[in-house]
Amino acid sequence: MANNIDGPEITLKASGTLAGKQFYIVTLDTNGRVKLADDPDDPVEAMLGVLQNEPTAIDQAAVVRVAGVAKVIGGATIEEGIWVTCDGSGQLAAAVANDNVLGITIEAAANGKISQVLLKQGAGYVAPA
Repeated sequence: MANNIDGPEITLKASGTLAGKQFYIVTLDTNGRVKLADDPDDPVEAMLGVLQNEPTAIDQAAVVRVAGVAKVIGGATIEEGIWVTCDGSGQLAAAVANDNVLGITIEAAANGKISQVLLKQGAGYVAPA
């Protein structure tokens, strides 16, 4: 069961509607607005954190958990203790060589289900195999 453990959050403007995307992984677009993270291999598009609300229009407040423990929607089955990143739709995926790292699972993840991740900002890349 996922428990909410508070952590630092920041509020920025949304790039557009993020309705239905609470607990998805986000990054910033080229205008500094929050958007879904969708490229774990892009060294420029670092994952910012996990969306905590559901803005429904451009420039609405997007609250992002940036450290601590966050609830995250799983995009696959992932065991506890695994380094994780985003998939192509902002959901949790197991990190592989050269992926940007979001954090480490502290609760097993399943596709479409909420799990918990210890966010590791600045963790960099997963070491090559």
